[in-house]
Amino acid sequence: MQFTTAKQMERLDELAVANGLEIRQMMELAGWHMVELFRTLKIKKTARVVAVAGKGNKGGDALSAARHLVNHGYKNVAVVLISSKLKPDPLHHLRLLKKMKTPTISWTEGAEAKSAISKGDVIIDGLIGYHLDGAPRGVFAKAIQSINQSKATVIAYDLPSGLHATTGKCYEPCVKSLATLTLAAPKKCFRTLTGKRHSGKVFIGDIGIPLFLYRQVIKNYKPIFKPGSGLVQLEK
Repeated sequence: MQFTTAKQMERLDELAVANGLEIRQMMELAGWHMVELFRTLKIKKTARVVAVAGKGNKGGDALSAARHLVNHGYKNVAVVLISSKLKPDPLHHLRLLKKMKTPTISWTEGAEAKSAISKGDVIIDGLIGYHLDGAPRGVFAKAIQSINQSKATVIAYDLPSGLHATTGKCYEPCVKSLATLTLAAPKKCFRTLTGKRHSGKVFIGDIGIPLFLYRQVIKNYKPIFKPGSGLVQLEK
């Protein structure tokens, strides 16, 4: 199995969009795979689930997941928003959640947001993705600290926030997750000792990128996903 750098993932995303795939569409698939992962991990539908979402695409993945989880019978799903200035695609998913009357708490509400995180049984890390190049700062650092201080089962989207996608360096602070749902392809960080410690069980989710695009970015690329399976566990 080939592992990708942050630059390769950025290029793969660019090619996907240039060839007609929409970010919003890929977020839908990311959200659906989180439902599959919850089933794989046997998370009860009564669990208090908190999706902690940043303003970018990783935040959009978490918001999409929150909606799909509600649709599939998870009774206690809430969202903590780290920023009110979401990009258009994450904003689309937030608007749908609000129409569904899913509880949404802003980080600016302070104690209420921290309380929601501390009381969660499962936390979805939707904060910082593979573009990270330096220690998380400000509200993102505080949110990561709150996640790590909780007793919840933490599931990271793509890679734990605070982990460098290529080198596996864990900046301070860095989310420590029980499981990670990485998208499209595994990142090089999952081969490092620190990456393994912080990522837990790693699952790869198919977001619909065609094989010919993978092969433009990854030399001698071999398909990960088999027919009928869009979620694959990475062997350690």
